Amino acid sequence: MEKKKIWGFILGMALFGTAPLFPQDLADLQRAAGEFSGALAKSLPFNSALGLNWADAYVGMFLPGIPPHFGAGIALGYTTMDLEVFDGLLRQFDLSVPGGFNLGRMVFPGYVAEARIGGFILPFDAGLKFGVFENLGNSSGAMDYFLGGGEFRYALIDGKKNLLLPNLSLGVGLNYLSGSFTGSKSSLVISVPPGATVSGGDTLALSNVEAGLRWETMTLDFKAQVSKSFLIITPYAGLGTSHAWSNAGYSVEADIPALSDADRSSINAALENAGLEGVDFSGRGFSTTLKETGWSFRVFGGVSVNLALFRLDLTGLYNFSDGNYGVTLGGRFQI
Repeated sequence: MEKKKIWGFILGMALFGTAPLFPQDLADLQRAAGEFSGALAKSLPFNSALGLNWADAYVGMFLPGIPPHFGAGIALGYTTMDLEVFDGLLRQFDLSVPGGFNLGRMVFPGYVAEARIGGFILPFDAGLKFGVFENLGNSSGAMDYFLGGGEFRYALIDGKKNLLLPNLSLGVGLNYLSGSFTGSKSSLVISVPPGATVSGGDTLALSNVEAGLRWETMTLDFKAQVSKSFLIITPYAGLGTSHAWSNAGYSVEADIPALSDADRSSINAALENAGLEGVDFSGRGFSTTLKETGWSFRVFGGVSVNLALFRLDLTGLYNFSDGNYGVTLGGRFQI
């Protein structure tokens, strides 16, 4: 319970502060949603790369192996995002990210339980990771987070068989990351875009409102890694690239005034005339989700301390796509 409270406090403060959570202008909201989606297309794949960054570029064979090689543990850390990734959209919800973060950057935390097993006959290893928390936050709202993935690495050089050579591997993996933040308010008035005509005037009066930001990404990840053990220390470095399919946007659910098909068409026509994405209306609100695809590139590296059957890893990551960075600390049992 204490762990959940700590994560909830970090997430609530790092992302959303304590201001009210609701927009006032639909056109400005749509502009901010587009910027939000484009920026997260670069940042989300980077965050999904947390976990499975073990120091050993190749853990060794499971069968035949003496002893059989495998391991399991946990890693936690964060990646940064540019403040404007969220700030542009948050301003439309009367939110602001608190100051004090590094040079205009904010922290986006994550964690995974992880496991890896050595290969059978051929020199490869395979790993899985999984992390989730739900309904964490403060009085401003609650956040959900899910990260899962797996990877396969093939050893081009097996340094365990030659004391002079390092371990060198190539890997391919698949990661899925999703998250959301939701908050509620008793009422909200939103201005329709200029040029739209609705039967109730130029505003929409909502009640019993629940609004939130939502994001997800699926990444196909490729990486190369090199490592070399020296007594109880293993330094390592690697390069990675990901192709991502991302969705990001917002949703508002509320008791909404009845809108005719003509009203909805008028609103979306006005938005499209302004070069903005249209709104998806439902029976109890509206939403916008934008899709983005693209490549991102990163470098990572660090060092592990090897204590008998226990490994302690410290990893740093840098995202060439947007200049953000990350840090993870992992501990595990490993043979």
